Amino acid sequence: MNIILKMGKKIYGLLASVAIAIILLFVYLHILNLEYKQSSVVFQTDKGEVRFNVEIADTYTERALGLMNRENLSEKSGMLFVFGDESERSFWMKNTLISLDMIFISEKKEIVYIQKQAVPCKTLDCPSYSSRKPAKYVVEINGGLSDKFGIKEGDKIEISI
Repeated sequence: MNIILKMGKKIYGLLASVAIAIILLFVYLHILNLEYKQSSVVFQTDKGEVRFNVEIADTYTERALGLMNRENLSEKSGMLFVFGDESERSFWMKNTLISLDMIFISEKKEIVYIQKQAVPCKTLDCPSYSSRKPAKYVVEINGGLSDKFGIKEGDKIEISI
C-alpha cells in the first residue's frame, strides 16, 4: 500500500509540474503574440508640432512588457502607456536594450516630467524612474529625442486613442 501511495504522489507531482509548464508556455506565447494597438501622439512644442506613431500599452500585460527586448525603435515611433487613473508612476528598464526618454503626462495632457536618457538594464537591480508628479500617461521614445525636438515639461500633448 505504501508503494502505491508513493507512486501516486510522484505521479501527482509530475502532473502538477506538467500543468504548470503548459500554463507558463501559454503565457509566454501570449506575450510573444501581443499586437499593440497603433495610434499617434502630437507634442505641442515651442518649435511646433511633433508627431510620433505609438503602440498603445493599456493592459497590465502590455504595460509590463513595454519596450523590453527591442533592439531598435525608429525615430518617430514610441509607446504610449495608458493608465486608468492619475497617480505617481514608476518605471524601470529591466530587459530594455535601448536608451529611452520617458515622458510623464497628466490627465490634462500636460507633460509633468521627462526622464531623459534612461539607461538599459540587464540585471535584477535596475533603478526606478518616477514621474515625481501624478501622471495618467507615459510616452517612451528614443533617448535624446525630447531634447532634439524641443519637448519639455509644461508642453501639451494630443493623444488619439
